[in-house]
Amino acid sequence: MRPRSPQRPAGWASSSRPLSRWSSSASRPWACCPPPEAVEAHGTFQSVSISKMFIAGFLPGVVMAGGLLIMNYIRCRINGFHGSDHPFSLREVMCASYRGFWALLAPLVILGGIYTGMFTPTEAAIVAIFYTLFVGAVIYRELDLRMVVTALETTTWLAGRVLLVLFAATVFGRILVENNVPGMIAGGILSLTDNLYLIWAMVIGLLLIVGMFMETLAAIMILVPVMLPVAYMMGIDPIHFGVVMICTLSVGFQTPPLGENLFIASGISGVTIERISLRALPFAVASVCAVFLIAVFPEIALWLPRALGY
Repeated sequence: MRPRSPQRPAGWASSSRPLSRWSSSASRPWACCPPPEAVEAHGTFQSVSISKMFIAGFLPGVVMAGGLLIMNYIRCRINGFHGSDHPFSLREVMCASYRGFWALLAPLVILGGIYTGMFTPTEAAIVAIFYTLFVGAVIYRELDLRMVVTALETTTWLAGRVLLVLFAATVFGRILVENNVPGMIAGGILSLTDNLYLIWAMVIGLLLIVGMFMETLAAIMILVPVMLPVAYMMGIDPIHFGVVMICTLSVGFQTPPLGENLFIASGISGVTIERISLRALPFAVASVCAVFLIAVFPEIALWLPRALGY
């Protein structure tokens, strides 16, 4: 017997549509901010400092979030949406922060340990696991053995999938390098034009198309050996190139046919994927504009690492 759908509050049908398209877009800026696996995978394949990649991703993430906020404001003005009628209460914020203090402390412990050199990003994953288990089981008492086993099963499946992709991508990349395919592609692009901005436009256009059909990790593992020679030939900083690549591929989270965020937002809100896709298109355009801004102004990605001595 199929379970009944939960009762929706009055006005859910109208309010869920904007919420679904906003939520499907909102997670994309943080694909280039720590600690996502895309940054770690790109840093590993590109043989650059993962910590530096993390730091370089902060300001680009803010730029992409700013683009979404501007588009959100414009759409709200056009459609007549307004903020919550519930007044802001600093007391409620402080109470919620107090109750979630140990959970809010987790990013500070993990990132602080990475940036201070106490442990590597790989070791940070182990620290995060034990810290989360301790807080959930001992402090909040919300984790039991069954939940831990379920989490381990899910993590094992995800790790196995990534390892399979990593194996195939490594073999594929080795074949490409041995046959000088990256050099041929780089030479072909440079034979068309030596204008840096046109090359950025071609690279971003290719990455947008790939991101629509391929998972981000797989795309990074396959495309880094192919695209990196182009960056070197044009004198583009590899950190800057990596940040632009991750930001561009992250747009695919919300563009069909892959569109992972679209499926998640559709399942939660009950709005069809087709409707969410059309309504979320302006937010995708805003993200693409932000990506071009990051590409044209490399200091957005490179200033913070340089300021911190990387």
